[in-house]
Amino acid sequence: MKANLHIHTTCSDGTKTVKEINELAIKYGFDVVAITDHDTLNAVYDIKKLNTKVKFIIGVELSCKYKNEVIHILGYFNGMPDSNLIDYLKEKERERYERAIKIIEKLEKYYDIKISYDKVKKKADGLIGRPHIAEVICAKYGCTFDEAFDKYIGDDSKAYVPYTVISLEDAIKLLKENKALVVLAHPVLIKKFDYKEIINKGFDGIEVYHPNQGESFSNELLKVAKENNLFITGGSDYHGEIIENKFEESYIEGNDLDIFLKLLNNLS
Repeated sequence: MKANLHIHTTCSDGTKTVKEINELAIKYGFDVVAITDHDTLNAVYDIKKLNTKVKFIIGVELSCKYKNEVIHILGYFNGMPDSNLIDYLKEKERERYERAIKIIEKLEKYYDIKISYDKVKKKADGLIGRPHIAEVICAKYGCTFDEAFDKYIGDDSKAYVPYTVISLEDAIKLLKENKALVVLAHPVLIKKFDYKEIINKGFDGIEVYHPNQGESFSNELLKVAKENNLFITGGSDYHGEIIENKFEESYIEGNDLDIFLKLLNNLS
């Protein structure tokens, strides 16, 4: 058995539907897939409609902040979480809508880029993020996805609009209150501090296998996981066409998967 435990769909900033993810899982021989959309659990409704041999796990990738850097943590559930997490995610959905409107307004003001919210919403088919805005810019103005970010909507652009995120400590607490397994996502992407500073703040596991993490770094993470009694996960962080990550390139299997599934099944 093998599992891809980090997948995004059209419910956040991916370009593939849950149904299409299922087809990819079957094509590449995956037995287990976790949908971990950004700040939403909306994919669960499409998961329930599937008739498939693939085991789908409900997950979420939460944005949070530590030492003034936005980082990502993964939560995995054995069933639907409680209302307090649902309410939090609904608030994030509202904030993303308001943020998108402001970015669109700034694009016109500073760059004479004129796009409509309706077209962005159609691209999103769920929570709206900057990748959806970039897609609409590319379609109308003929630039590449990277150019759209670099020139118009990146963190340093005039059209950038910051968004509020929960603290790392509160994010872990929120997931734990909802009986989730909590995993540090892609530690290699943390830039402003050493990821080892936070691994004892309540994490159950650490994402060892990821397209951005080479063999040397993955081996380091394996050692850190063993020293800190953390289980290990892996996934391709697949977003579809907007990011180069291939669906099948990072995963866990064998004993690592057995440990993960046993812990997940033991959640009450």
